[in-house]
Amino acid sequence: MVVSDAAAPLAARLEWLRAPARLTYLIVLLLATLSSIRLDLDPSRVAARMGRMLQPDIKPADAVDAVRNVVLFAGWGLVWMITAAPGRTIGAIRSATLTGAAISLIVELVQMMSSTRTASVLDLMTNTGGALIGASVLVVMVIATAKRQGESSFVGVPAALFAVAYGVAIVAETAIPLFRQDLLSGLSGGAFSRITGAIDAFQWAQLNTTPFGDVLLFGPLGVFTVAALYESGRSYRAAAVITSIASLGLFPMLEVAHGAAGVPIHSGAAIIHVMAVAAGALMGAVLLPRFSRAFRGVRRPQLLTGCYAVLLLLWVSRPYQVEISGALIVDKLSGKWWLPLGALAGRMDVFSVVDVLAGFFLYLPVGGLLAVWPLRLVGRLRGIVPAVAFVVLTEVTQTFVAYRWPDITDVLVQSAGLAIGWLIVRRAGFKPYGEQLGGGSA
Repeated sequence: MVVSDAAAPLAARLEWLRAPARLTYLIVLLLATLSSIRLDLDPSRVAARMGRMLQPDIKPADAVDAVRNVVLFAGWGLVWMITAAPGRTIGAIRSATLTGAAISLIVELVQMMSSTRTASVLDLMTNTGGALIGASVLVVMVIATAKRQGESSFVGVPAALFAVAYGVAIVAETAIPLFRQDLLSGLSGGAFSRITGAIDAFQWAQLNTTPFGDVLLFGPLGVFTVAALYESGRSYRAAAVITSIASLGLFPMLEVAHGAAGVPIHSGAAIIHVMAVAAGALMGAVLLPRFSRAFRGVRRPQLLTGCYAVLLLLWVSRPYQVEISGALIVDKLSGKWWLPLGALAGRMDVFSVVDVLAGFFLYLPVGGLLAVWPLRLVGRLRGIVPAVAFVVLTEVTQTFVAYRWPDITDVLVQSAGLAIGWLIVRRAGFKPYGEQLGGGSA
């Protein structure tokens, strides 16, 4: 694993976490892939299932399954690499990939013995590819962050960490919007035929149902992107122009593209998303210079932490309606919210993937910020502990939000995002500048 000399002591301290972290994620993999197993060891039926495993019948739904597999096993690659010893990066990536392949092979063989699960060589390939992707992405992120060490930045950690991570969450939300998941009826076939059908069903009248609340979520992406481009050497004006032009091409394209999943194309959503990001870019170009002059030292991360916390509350408070039914509140609390992956296990749609991605990447930059500006350098408020408590708080809050349900999976995924973000920045060699609540330098 690539790691700077300054981060070597951290790697040594993380060694004791290696086995527990990998074992924990292995359990997650087994829960996700071997639930509802019903063994059927009849030789003839096992032979028939083996034949289907080696020569699978490829269907459009397999694309969704493949994406889910890649995301699930990418987590294995991430966990393996973040707990790997320093040095021998290529060897660590190879080990992450091979162990992911071995786990997948065992899972497929067990599923082949079950009458309720379908084993497939395609799953073996996508699972292995996911482990490779997760390991490689982690290395790329550490290297890219390490290259920015020592360079000027607004808060001591590259603004690109916020721009990229938040951008991934926004793209995931655009791909499968939270409250626009209802699929168009009558669509079938592959991705192209679904997009064609979604275009045929497109109506300009949808402008009447424009999701104006998205302005609050999409606008900050413009600010983060302008900050990242300015840190890379662009002027504020050029950064705002680049961001606005990019949004003009990106969001209409994403709105059309999610027709491949059978989701309706919404003209109002595309317009409001472009306008929100462009407005955020303009706001960033105007306010960031003033921010730099008005706020110095610890006051900058304090302001960013507070504003980002409000932004995260906005994400979990959608559709901004209070749950007034006591029966529904009791139903939410009595459900199986405590079962990891329970809410997603029965879903075979793209939303189950983007929901995980969005939560993970929303919290990843928070972990990175706390790596250089923790609330406290020692004690209970050090590291990512306060942010994990915030994650739990926001998940409990969803009990009292209409159409939202608490889920332990969200807590685990978002906490993992915090931990990975923290470790990426520390692995890259960054050290704490000070503590946010103390106001002093480290």
